[in-house]
Amino acid sequence: MSFVKDEDILDATNGGLDIILAYYPNAMRVIDKSSRQFKIRDSEKTASASLKKLQNGVWVVTDFGGDQKSRNGIQVCALEEGIDYAKACALLGARYNIKGAEFQLVKPIIEKRALKPDEEPGKFSFNYHKDFTKKELALLGPRVNGEHCEGFNLKSCESFTMYKDNEAIITRSTEDYPIFVYDFGDWQKIYQPNSFDKQFRFRYAGKKPSKHVFGFDLIEKEFKKVKIKQQEEDEEDQYDEENERAKDKKKKKDPRLDSAFIVSGGSDGINLRSMGKFPIWFNSESEHLDWEEYKKLKIYVRDIYYVADLDNTGIKQAIALGLKFLDIKLLWLPEKLKEYRDKRGNPCKDFKDYVDKFYRAESSATFMNGFEKLMVNALTMQFWTEWKSANGKMNFNLSNTRLYHFLTHMGFGRYESENLKEGFLYIRKEGSIIRVLHPYQIENFVHGFLESRQLSPDLRDYIYKSPQLGERSMSKLQKLDIEFSDADKDSQYWFFPKKVWKITKDGVQEFKQGEIDRYVWEDKIIDFNIKKTDPHFTIKRDADGDLDIIIHKTDNMFLNYLINTSRVHWRKELEESFEGKPAKEAEEYFKKNQFNIAGELLSADEILEQKQHLINKIYSIGYLLHKYKDESKAWCVFAMDNKISENGESHGGSGKSLAYGFLNNILKRRFYLKGRDEKLTQNDFIYHGVTEDTDYIFIDDASQYLKFDFFFSEITGSLKVNPKNSQPFEIPFSKAPKFVITSNFTIRDVDPSTARRLLYTVFSDYYHYNSNDEYKQVRQVSDDFGGRNLFRDFTEEEWNGFYNIAAESIIFHLSEPQKINPPMDNVTKRSLRAEMGDAFEGWAQAFFDEKEEVEIDPMTHISRPKYLDQYFSKEMAFEAFKKATSQNKWLVTKFKKAMKAYCQLNGYIFNPTDLQNSPGRIVQKIDGRSQEAIFIRTVITPKEFKEEADVQEYRSEEEIFGDK
Repeated sequence: MSFVKDEDILDATNGGLDIILAYYPNAMRVIDKSSRQFKIRDSEKTASASLKKLQNGVWVVTDFGGDQKSRNGIQVCALEEGIDYAKACALLGARYNIKGAEFQLVKPIIEKRALKPDEEPGKFSFNYHKDFTKKELALLGPRVNGEHCEGFNLKSCESFTMYKDNEAIITRSTEDYPIFVYDFGDWQKIYQPNSFDKQFRFRYAGKKPSKHVFGFDLIEKEFKKVKIKQQEEDEEDQYDEENERAKDKKKKKDPRLDSAFIVSGGSDGINLRSMGKFPIWFNSESEHLDWEEYKKLKIYVRDIYYVADLDNTGIKQAIALGLKFLDIKLLWLPEKLKEYRDKRGNPCKDFKDYVDKFYRAESSATFMNGFEKLMVNALTMQFWTEWKSANGKMNFNLSNTRLYHFLTHMGFGRYESENLKEGFLYIRKEGSIIRVLHPYQIENFVHGFLESRQLSPDLRDYIYKSPQLGERSMSKLQKLDIEFSDADKDSQYWFFPKKVWKITKDGVQEFKQGEIDRYVWEDKIIDFNIKKTDPHFTIKRDADGDLDIIIHKTDNMFLNYLINTSRVHWRKELEESFEGKPAKEAEEYFKKNQFNIAGELLSADEILEQKQHLINKIYSIGYLLHKYKDESKAWCVFAMDNKISENGESHGGSGKSLAYGFLNNILKRRFYLKGRDEKLTQNDFIYHGVTEDTDYIFIDDASQYLKFDFFFSEITGSLKVNPKNSQPFEIPFSKAPKFVITSNFTIRDVDPSTARRLLYTVFSDYYHYNSNDEYKQVRQVSDDFGGRNLFRDFTEEEWNGFYNIAAESIIFHLSEPQKINPPMDNVTKRSLRAEMGDAFEGWAQAFFDEKEEVEIDPMTHISRPKYLDQYFSKEMAFEAFKKATSQNKWLVTKFKKAMKAYCQLNGYIFNPTDLQNSPGRIVQKIDGRSQEAIFIRTVITPKEFKEEADVQEYRSEEEIFGDK
């Protein structure tokens, strides 16, 4: 027995709610309601169970129609499975992959012994029980008996022995681990239903045939039995002279059985047989009914049903079979079945699950009536009927119900949305892709289908003339409820023409189109034949707890571009280190280290800083590409230059727009705004064109005067769209696009509210223009790649590398719970300069440079700063500033903020706390009167630094310029 803590199970299952919902899916409807009454049993007239969340976060169910005991999820499992609490913990631990759980919950007894002389390696032998136990039959199905099992050569196995080269391995069944065997003499199929590992549930012994149809012989036998009985009745009638005239009029009986059912496996088949039906199934999912088997089956039965599993594979197989044999009826189990979970935690999907969840012995008639209704509503993919009249003419009829059934299972339907002018679109599902259609395209598909099947021209003429393919009829197509959610908290899905990627913190899982219930609009497909590669990098924490990156591949253009835009110390490495040295030496070093984030000429601290910038960029890209919206991570990516400049000076050319603008190769529906538009935030229709399907909003090249607070509510809340010539609507936060802004400037007036909404990324000036001869050269991104441009000049291999790097960025983002900021030193300095403005910074530099003569003694005089490390009047300084700069519209609060920024920039302490009074001010007697004073301390002691830590915290963008 595995050891699993019950608290771990409850923690991993949302307080046990996931377990409760697996057994009682009706509880889903009352989770968010004040009155949490629901039906445990569908037969109940009124809800008699309650769902409640306790203060400790654990959910409990009380069945007032039962024993009225409150049970948590584990106790519900124990009750429904008929096991004790410890076994329930073990079962749930394995089901939900809890630490300490064993995947093999119950095991057979395995014995080994030496091989005997008469035992041949590679062979098997079997020992059977005489009869099935009640527990074994109950495991197979609630109505299954020994006779049903005998009809399929199914036996209860006491043990089977496999002979190997040097030993015999004996596998013995137990009460908790039964073993069943389909024994056909020269070959056997072994069935171990309680094997938790799916690959060991079935195995074969003997000479397995290339194909075997289970149940076919039973149908043939029953047909022959009925036919012989009918022939005997006919022979009796032949000698009954009194009924001679009646015999002539008597209609000849059809000896065929009513129906046969194709199912996906033996569990389904034996349960259908227990309901009095005749099933057939195959050895594997890859085997299907062929034409010879179909023709033979039609000799024995009138109707053939296909009982489809409710997973993607089962549905696809049902449709394929229905198209191959147009008169086979597709029987669909209730969708409600998928709300339940089997003992392995998977959604229920097949007929055995249907019986387990809905059959009750006390109401068996109700169950059978329900199943008969499913049979009545089973439809063929043939949407027309045809018959020959007395004069030999063929007649046709087109059935709307069957037509809509056909079209629905060919993927056609209506998609409804409040934001659509007509209220809905005609669409088609093809795998995971959703295509928008016109009604005539649906009609053309029907005609093309008939033509491809080479059906008679008379039928095709009839269909051409039918109004049932017109738009009025098509508007009655089934509504398709499609959730275009391609991301959740832990994963992101990407859709390619033939593949779907599921990206999690653990890596990339690849699926074929249509294998998973995830959908995407056709125009959002990433049109590329993707291939997974080995990781390009590894990011992990070093011994000091700092994030470190190791680059594995050096030939990825996009990664190399990110590396170089993170090289903030490139001038020291590539220029200053080679001053006075031969140019050839510098050139050789450059070629060797052209894309090296950790060049040997840099110090350990400089390498760490550059790596932090690169890691931050990767994180920000992963954040944008992960489309899930988390309230705790409601950020706008703000990409800016690392180069410190005077306020108002714009450099640019660093490659910021490339990093984020070209994400539209993945995030197809980008909404672009010109950041230099001075009236951008004055536009009442600024979000005209934004919908729930918009992937991200890209504000490119924002000016220094951009009012960032204009976007506050849209970043952290819902987004209100005021479209031109239409009604305004609101996009909820969970579906609203993320924001990214690129700018050559920093944001002005940065306060804690602003900083909380920003995820900074910083770009070095490695790539730059040279308009004022500040650099030795001009360097563009294409210069690093032989004149080739990123994206536009990519080869197929380079595109593949880009998509893999982007996926790895998401993997890293998902693995890091906290925001990964870049090194904030230059960001902070630029923000401080923006806070001050040119006028204040120039004035303050002169103001604090002013000296005064101080007499130490009659013989000694020293010169010292007049306004540093001593009190001065705030009013005096403010008036001096306005007079010198003519900034007459400034308020004293803005002046005080600018003064704090100046102190922060220069490493001074503004108004030390040990000098403040209780309201947080400094009041001194200056020029003969008490007035508010300012004291700027230039020397910080360890004690003072600790006291003033709230001022220094600005480096992490959490506390900025708070006015006391």
